[in-house]
Amino acid sequence: MTRKVVTRAPHREVGIVNAGWLLDHPVQHESHLERRFIIAALSCPVVCDIQHQPFTLQLSEVGAARKYTPDFLITFRDSTSLVVEVKPQAYLKRHEERLHAAEQVLQSQGQRFFIATDTLIDGKNLSARAMLLMRYGRMHCTEVQVQETLKAIQHAENDSVSVQQLVEQGLLEGMVWNLVARHLCHVPSDFQLDLTQSITTTPYAGDCHDYFRSWFGAAQR
Repeated sequence: MTRKVVTRAPHREVGIVNAGWLLDHPVQHESHLERRFIIAALSCPVVCDIQHQPFTLQLSEVGAARKYTPDFLITFRDSTSLVVEVKPQAYLKRHEERLHAAEQVLQSQGQRFFIATDTLIDGKNLSARAMLLMRYGRMHCTEVQVQETLKAIQHAENDSVSVQQLVEQGLLEGMVWNLVARHLCHVPSDFQLDLTQSITTTPYAGDCHDYFRSWFGAAQR
């Protein structure tokens, strides 16, 4: 794939996140906060795609500002989706009317809307933990290593085992975290990248939208 060149616009931190172990395309961002959101979202095991600025809405309710382009569209494993606006908590009041109008239009179209603030993205060090997980995602692993690790987890009691127990069986710690980054193994939202963390191959079976919100520490709606 040819590497995409992103032009840096004035007053914006433009760039891309390449997560080839999960996505077949790069995801553009226009701020450091958007970048941290992408990385945090990719750590959530029910996410299968992220699109930047997916469409534009007409918002006649807000007077002169009649157009609104959301930051991201998240597609989940169950084929449902979520429109996401990334905004610093300090700026919410300033954009409250416009975001409310956007949510109403989206709801009329049967679409859900989520505002991801810096408080949610960086809360409990989520973005920092996700960033470290992303580094493991870039590791090269053979299919033999993948299958050996998956088999060891699946053979554990209740399909759950600590990273320490896997390492004691001769498996590589980095290999385990690589499978978590690739969503082949799963951890809870409060995961810690250490040897005590429990790992499972059992996927989440509930509502993906609610799970995604809980991943960011947001209340269900």
